[in-house]
Amino acid sequence: MTAPLTVLSVVGTRPNFIKEFVIDRACREAGIRKVLVHTGQHYDYKMSRLFFEELSLPQPDYVCNLIKGTHATETAAMLVFLEDVLKQERPDVTLVYGDVNSTVAGALASAKLGIPVAHVEAGLRCNIRNNPEEINRRIADTLASFNFAHIPSAYASLEKEGFPKDSIFLTGDVHKDAVDSIRSEYNIQTSDNGAVLVTLHRAENTDSHKRLGSIVKALLEAGRPIRFPLHPRTRNALEEGGLLKPLTIASHITLLEPLGYISFLRELASCSLLLSDSGGARREAYLLGKKVVSLIELPWVPEMIESGWEIIAGADPERIRAAVGNFPEPRTRPDIFGDGKAGEKIVSILCERFGRV
Repeated sequence: MTAPLTVLSVVGTRPNFIKEFVIDRACREAGIRKVLVHTGQHYDYKMSRLFFEELSLPQPDYVCNLIKGTHATETAAMLVFLEDVLKQERPDVTLVYGDVNSTVAGALASAKLGIPVAHVEAGLRCNIRNNPEEINRRIADTLASFNFAHIPSAYASLEKEGFPKDSIFLTGDVHKDAVDSIRSEYNIQTSDNGAVLVTLHRAENTDSHKRLGSIVKALLEAGRPIRFPLHPRTRNALEEGGLLKPLTIASHITLLEPLGYISFLRELASCSLLLSDSGGARREAYLLGKKVVSLIELPWVPEMIESGWEIIAGADPERIRAAVGNFPEPRTRPDIFGDGKAGEKIVSILCERFGRV
């Protein structure tokens, strides 16, 4: 009797958990043996365990007790930890997600041991070579035997860069699978309460007092109701910079605790507009028919800008205010992110390649 395919998934951050939610379901339906490894990159209750509980994800089989440090020290610790796990489990393939440090650690540790790597959300490019996520993406793509692109432009990048045809696949975005599934299961309906939803967590914004101050200035002068769930990093940066109190006393701004995924989708589904520096949240907004103002100068999904659903404002308060005050109405909303069956396609490809159809 043929042994079941063993897939080891490496997760470490909120976007990883959402992708794993989709892949885990598809693997279970296909009878695949799953091993789940948490690198500890975001291992605290509100930002990690809450997502596991809400999404009914199985508890990780392995958790790295990661000591917070620099990119180098954290990635090195993950590599040592993952090497031991991989030697013990010897999976048929390692799945890595997105573009965080956990992604590159999982890909490199596996490749060094001769274990095939599958990269979900491959091919995304901002073409800023010193961008941390760009570095992680390019390394993971290069090491992967299976590169699963989520949007047409990502697939085109892999083609242009000369990746073998039999190693690249346009599957659609597992975020669409997740949004579709959660909306159906929890009956999340879209509406427009007139409020602007804000998410802010990227180091480029939180670690720069100038950028953070400019964004806060724009929020204070927005003239519209604002709902702002605070990422722990963001709250700390606002407090340290003396910027939290003005937001707290502003009558049009409601500060919220960090939200789980389902609660966040409810907020997003009922807002009028999203201001965010999160790649995942911007995609989820598009999927829910919400316009997006990007608070980072990185167009993760060019198709969203081209279709008129996203405006890049960065930390420029005038551009933020202009977009919030007068966002042109998009004419159409193309199906950029596929048909909602990306997870099934990814698992089907792996089963076929490893002879476990």
